[in-house]
Amino acid sequence: MFYLKITKAAKVYILKKGGNIYIKYHDIQNCCIEPNLTPEIFIGIPKNQEKYYIVGVDRINVYVDKIIYERELENLTIELKSILGIKYLAINGWKVI
Repeated sequence: MFYLKITKAAKVYILKKGGNIYIKYHDIQNCCIEPNLTPEIFIGIPKNQEKYYIVGVDRINVYVDKIIYERELENLTIELKSILGIKYLAINGWKVI
């Protein structure tokens, strides 16, 4: 099961930007180790939509990388954060290990 929440501040921000986001996972393959990097969130629609599932969350279209969706993750939250006045979206609840 894939369960995703979006905070109120993040919802307002995403809807102002058009209501579409995508969560991209950087799948790095290595012969020695397999890192589990935190996915990135981008505003808009991905170029290669065939690599994503579309999930509707509170009037927002969330394009989720199939690698992430198929891991049966639960309790992920998209939050709006800010550094020096620059706003960005971050995912909370991702387990690195």
